[in-house]
Amino acid sequence: MNDQNTEFLKERLFYLGFGEKLNAELQRNINAGRENFQLPIQAEYKKGEKAAVVKYEVDFSKSKTTDTYFLNKYTATLKGADESKDKSQTFYINKGNGVTAKEAFNLLEGRAVYKKLVDREDKPYQAWIQLNFTEKDDNNNHKVQRYFPKYGFDLEKALSKLPVKELASDDRKAEIIKHLEKGNMPQVTYQRGENDEKMYLSTNPKERKVDVYDDQFRKQFQGIREYQGEKNEVKEVKGEEQSASKKQKGKETGDDESGDSPKKGKGRKMSA
Repeated sequence: MNDQNTEFLKERLFYLGFGEKLNAELQRNINAGRENFQLPIQAEYKKGEKAAVVKYEVDFSKSKTTDTYFLNKYTATLKGADESKDKSQTFYINKGNGVTAKEAFNLLEGRAVYKKLVDREDKPYQAWIQLNFTEKDDNNNHKVQRYFPKYGFDLEKALSKLPVKELASDDRKAEIIKHLEKGNMPQVTYQRGENDEKMYLSTNPKERKVDVYDDQFRKQFQGIREYQGEKNEVKEVKGEEQSASKKQKGKETGDDESGDSPKKGKGRKMSA
């Protein structure tokens, strides 16, 4: 048994946000010499007063020539009100690096995550990644939309347009940016005239801006809540930024079948 390899896998599980709960089962399967195995784990993430449930299956395989095991990928499933509303995505691991468990949850909720990644040719790149729930690739994965730096989304500049009290502190600003890059929705103090309101922020790289949500996680448009119909559906107000974004659509985003590199190529997988 390769103890060094086992410890490396445990470290990768911890780095990916799965903690140490899978370590015992990992050890048991390796001791048994299994060629391939999957380890299930479940997590809950709070969103206001509600909690979302995500089920994960982490895949391991053994080398055909040595006693080395690899953490290849994991599948995350965000549970819906019923099974038909479940959302799943398989995230591939490249040399131990990839999308973390919490980032996977954020992506399945529709938010963008900023990642420093490497492609299949080991070339590094940085991009905002976001799942496209209207299209799937050959592996039945949601296609991944990527927004590279040249697309022009500047998070710090977008934040500067918002009357958020915490941005006056460099430390709090850095903390907010870190949360947004991970796809989280940090709570902030939004200043409207003489009134302060608790709001949540979320990145919107496609439109090169940061979206604002109220305490019920309802999206705010130009500082005004606009609802229509009996279901309180949000009606979007389209502005200049949105129009400008449409003109750039497809020019500078990398929306290939792999979802993991700046290059286009069939059959590549997202290694994040």
